[in-house]
Amino acid sequence: MKIACIGNATFDCTLSKEGFIIEDARNSFDNISFTPGGPASNAASVIAKFGSKVDFYSQLGNDVFGNFVYESLIAEGINVENISFSKAVHTPYSNVLINTLESTRTICTARSKVDYVSPKLEKFNYQTDYDFILTDGKYAEDSIELIRANLNAISIIDAGRANDNVISVCREVDYIICSQNFAEEVTGCVLTEDYQNNVMVYQKLCSLFPNAKGITITVGKRGYICAKDNEVLINSSYDSGLPAIDTNCAGDIFHGAFTYAIANGYDYYEALEFANVTASLSTTKTGGRNSCPNLSEVNKVMNNYSRKRIN
Repeated sequence: MKIACIGNATFDCTLSKEGFIIEDARNSFDNISFTPGGPASNAASVIAKFGSKVDFYSQLGNDVFGNFVYESLIAEGINVENISFSKAVHTPYSNVLINTLESTRTICTARSKVDYVSPKLEKFNYQTDYDFILTDGKYAEDSIELIRANLNAISIIDAGRANDNVISVCREVDYIICSQNFAEEVTGCVLTEDYQNNVMVYQKLCSLFPNAKGITITVGKRGYICAKDNEVLINSSYDSGLPAIDTNCAGDIFHGAFTYAIANGYDYYEALEFANVTASLSTTKTGGRNSCPNLSEVNKVMNNYSRKRIN
């Protein structure tokens, strides 16, 4: 079993406090952490933490932040042989501000313009024997090339943004797991809490990507929307009984957990529930990717958890 993740890698400085920052004032934070970030990077971290080997394809700036990210990924057990360093871009940098009182996050990101407008890997020597591929769509041309070179692999996209790059990759993959924002932007419809509205948006999304074997929309605290036997389901977030204090990286953790589960023999719907539980547990802790629970915690819940369906 070989797994590859391809996409964004960033340097994240995460700061948390009760309440939001006050403009033009000195603000004190309760906690600070420095970690790698980025959707595909965070997903790879989950896969490695749960005990599966994973190759990561990305590009970093030739700077101190890039060196930190690179060494941190090695420490997490992620294969970094396919990460290149570029002098043309700087490593994307994010300040992640967590309001633990409201369970909200605000992300301030700085990255090179070329890395935002037309990101492409300068060095891309890929393998052709992958069984599973997860992309966040950042390096669209490279992701498509990797997927087409591994036609027998199950491919998954974390579709967070509705830009042309991400949409082009959505047309190539087996499974689309997208954000609410993505679903609303590509369909031109607003998701509400009304069931019939959700069905309409979901069906319209499916019509736009007819080649996908499965499409899921993550809707934050509400859980996720999928379909089984032609019935659209709104599956609630797992309720651990603990308050959600930090939602940062919960979506990325969902994608990583889904990929891990489907690579380890779970069927599509079991993998979604596994991802749902993992992401929900992560929100009860602070720390971005470091909030991902241990595999034993997730398995303990899965052994006793029955899905709640809301229509």
